[in-house]
Amino acid sequence: MLKLRRLRVEKFRSVAKATELSFSDGINVLLGQNGTGKTTLLELISMVVRSDFSSLAKEEFAVEYELSVEEGESIIVAVRNERAAMDPLPEPFERGGREAYRASAEVLGGADRRRLCQWDPEHGLRSGNDTVGLALITSCLDPAFLFSWAMTVLGVSNTVATELRQASAAQRFDESLDIFRRVIGRDSLGELRMVEKGPVAPNPREWNLLPSALLKYVAASYDPQKVDYSFTHDKLDFLATLKDMMGFSSAELRVDVTERRGMNVRPGNLAFWFGWEDGTFITHDRLSYGQKRLVTFFYYVACNPHILIADELVNGLHHRWITASIEAIGSRQAFLTSQNPLLLDYIPITSVEAVRRSFVLCRGEPREGRPGWIWENMSQDDARELFSAYEVGVEHVSEILQSRGLW
Repeated sequence: MLKLRRLRVEKFRSVAKATELSFSDGINVLLGQNGTGKTTLLELISMVVRSDFSSLAKEEFAVEYELSVEEGESIIVAVRNERAAMDPLPEPFERGGREAYRASAEVLGGADRRRLCQWDPEHGLRSGNDTVGLALITSCLDPAFLFSWAMTVLGVSNTVATELRQASAAQRFDESLDIFRRVIGRDSLGELRMVEKGPVAPNPREWNLLPSALLKYVAASYDPQKVDYSFTHDKLDFLATLKDMMGFSSAELRVDVTERRGMNVRPGNLAFWFGWEDGTFITHDRLSYGQKRLVTFFYYVACNPHILIADELVNGLHHRWITASIEAIGSRQAFLTSQNPLLLDYIPITSVEAVRRSFVLCRGEPREGRPGWIWENMSQDDARELFSAYEVGVEHVSEILQSRGLW
């Protein structure tokens, strides 16, 4: 499974230079007061996992990160975007009216960190001394740069390409209902190319949020004349789970074909229906706030087989639903935030090293009269103290963190 092992921030907004974070393979929790950059860090993690820095095209930044794409195989990616030197503008001029940036990237692999490929605007994508894939990649900041590289360069395993493509759905699950509104109100949740044996994987260069099980059933029942498809809870596991958790007797998901161009189709405008034994039903718009959050999270989990990124996950959820949500994460790697102590008490604590890597401490520290952020893993001493207190079994994890000034 795809894992984010390490993230180094050389330059990014208000973050301290040379920030380096290590992550556990399981659940990682970002701790800190409001305004310390937790949501910004989640967004950055989403960018590196999805290989999509397009939103930073007009910002200076430099990051390096390590992805483990299958057992024993990892890649290190360094991406930077620098303000390009330009001739001075004649006065008077509008501030910010003329700025240019130069993006570049290199991908390293193996224990010896050998260069697998590099990209710059002058030469495009190069593997060794050869220029490749110019038609596929216009910038290393564009969505799915890594996937395009994996599909272009010979010698890269299919597993690598598949897992990088699947990671394109790892958007940040927000603290409110933004993802919910995007799922049920968006004309397109991705693009599929229909072929005789089913759909080619969604286009990773576009925003997509489509579970593989849903794609499988759309492909199996595809008819060029149909404008929508409906699937009941006996087809989609996440729908069956939601039905049981919310006390309904049936559940159904409908998806529209919102656009068709030749063999390319765009599914969208999802609608959820939940029914009772007497035949009455409600649609998603009549669910409570907590129910909408729950539906969206389990749909989001179904879309992401490797990595989950969730902001304030427990918002609006009953404690039984919190337990079910943590269990649904399974073997995926997860990055979570929460100001609610309930989440922390559901996080598995197994060892001192697991504690050190699983908690990221975020705090503010002004520098040169400006706000600044410091992101760091828990120290070895703090991790050892927390684990020892946890083993005693008297205090909750949230109480241990608060009493030691770590949260």
